[in-house]
Amino acid sequence: MNILIPTVSSESVEALVFDLGGVLLDVQLQRTLRAFEALDIRGLGAAEVIDGNRACFRDLELGLITQEEFAEAVRRTFPAVAAIPDEQLLEAWNAMLMPFDVQRVELLRELGKRCPVYLLSNTNLPHRIRFRESFRERFGGSFDELFVRCFYSDELHLRKPDPEIYRSVARQIGTPPGKLLFIDDNAANVSAARGEGWQACHLTGGITVTDLFEL
Repeated sequence: MNILIPTVSSESVEALVFDLGGVLLDVQLQRTLRAFEALDIRGLGAAEVIDGNRACFRDLELGLITQEEFAEAVRRTFPAVAAIPDEQLLEAWNAMLMPFDVQRVELLRELGKRCPVYLLSNTNLPHRIRFRESFRERFGGSFDELFVRCFYSDELHLRKPDPEIYRSVARQIGTPPGKLLFIDDNAANVSAARGEGWQACHLTGGITVTDLFEL
């Protein structure tokens, strides 16, 4: 395996840690924002939904509330949807998730033969149910089995870029932070990982994860 990142030596990496959304799975936030607007939920943006600046979204990603409690919190926060059932709200929430890319899945399978591969994702139960189902329908088998272990924010009760999530994951993997290569599309998450001694790559500028490796 040759890692095509100028600042990273392939020999220095003992394990790979991938983000999910924007790295392995495309996410189109505008699809969810449009779905919410169709239900008369307006004025939301990335800061509220992705960055967790609104409590109902942040608490779901931290695993502090169930998906039913999330739907109820959305109804309380946005009175215009007080009569909308859980299923419709969750469908709008999941609208951002796009299908898995075949090349990225094949890359993960090949990388897994060469070194330990892990996932570290800010996510939530409704999204996890949906993307696991989407993967199974397209590829068969379990998405999680592509990895030695999946670290999900709602199960850890920690979110990137909280430094503690990187410390916790490094301890559980059992590999020195400097031997971990973390790949994420969020600059703050990459910076926080580097602050904890990880090697890290900010996936940006039209580069996809398949451009980073030569097998």
